[in-house]
Amino acid sequence: MKKRILLITIFFISIFGLLNFVAEDNQPLASQLIDNSQRTIEHRIFSDHLIKRFWKLTDIELEASSVILIDAETGHVIYQENSELSLPTASMAKMMTELVVLEAIEEGQLDWDTHVSISDYAYYISHHPGYASVDLEQDRTYTVEELFHAMAIHSANGATIALAEAVSGSETLFVQQMNLRAEDLGLSASKFVNSTGLDNEHLGQFFSVGTVDDTNHMSARDLATLARHLINHHPILLKITSQSEYLANDQEYINTNLMLSDFIPYQGVDGLKTGYTDLAGYGFTGTVEQNGVRFISVVMGTESVMQRFIETEKLYNYAFNHLDKLMISSNN
Repeated sequence: MKKRILLITIFFISIFGLLNFVAEDNQPLASQLIDNSQRTIEHRIFSDHLIKRFWKLTDIELEASSVILIDAETGHVIYQENSELSLPTASMAKMMTELVVLEAIEEGQLDWDTHVSISDYAYYISHHPGYASVDLEQDRTYTVEELFHAMAIHSANGATIALAEAVSGSETLFVQQMNLRAEDLGLSASKFVNSTGLDNEHLGQFFSVGTVDDTNHMSARDLATLARHLINHHPILLKITSQSEYLANDQEYINTNLMLSDFIPYQGVDGLKTGYTDLAGYGFTGTVEQNGVRFISVVMGTESVMQRFIETEKLYNYAFNHLDKLMISSNN
């Protein structure tokens, strides 16, 4: 009797152990769960990486002579139309002046607190009616920081000339540096004849490079490449260009980038440079960041102050909406 009870007990214990083993064998191991989760994350990262490098936009109706949109991180061209054309830049050429000045500061040639005297040339241009300017006086000096903010925020031409002279001694020599940097960066459709982007005929007796009929030329692609280099190597620039106004001489000077204002605001826009002359039309090199994605755009040759921003807004809306759809599709 005792032997029979012992056998029955052993039998039930064996059955219970077998069932428990099978149940445990069918459950995924913790390491398997981690591996699957890691693969999912890696797949999404890889998909996002591919999207950012290969997606493109087509058939956008924009009213401009030349347009380009690139990914600021990778440099990938998302949309372009006539982006290789070398066109008059107007004040968008000041981005090259900004680069040369920022590099001079980085190399210790200048400091933000360096005081700069105002030449007859800078004074004349800063007081010329109709030019974007912050009035400069010759009985005082200005710091590099003051002049740079005036240039980057309000597109002040006199301040730009004063900085060029502070770096190189003359605008003639400064323009040589601008063209050398353009060559270094592979900006093959770019040629500079002054630091401001004004036409040489606007400079009166002070123009010194090229002929009186010359002006600065760049392509939209070159402008986008230059903007990307500035943003990636000198991020301090966006802290300046994102300011909606500049205070000088007890006067407020608004940022010429109206996408920072109440006129045509756009979330995430923090730069970069406007331009206008009769020859160039209205242009805008912009940059915007939303949800960790930054675009750089260039619109050249539009017909009005507002149109350059309206066309840029169309481009951004189309790009972000399309990217959202791609990301949702990729995650699914």
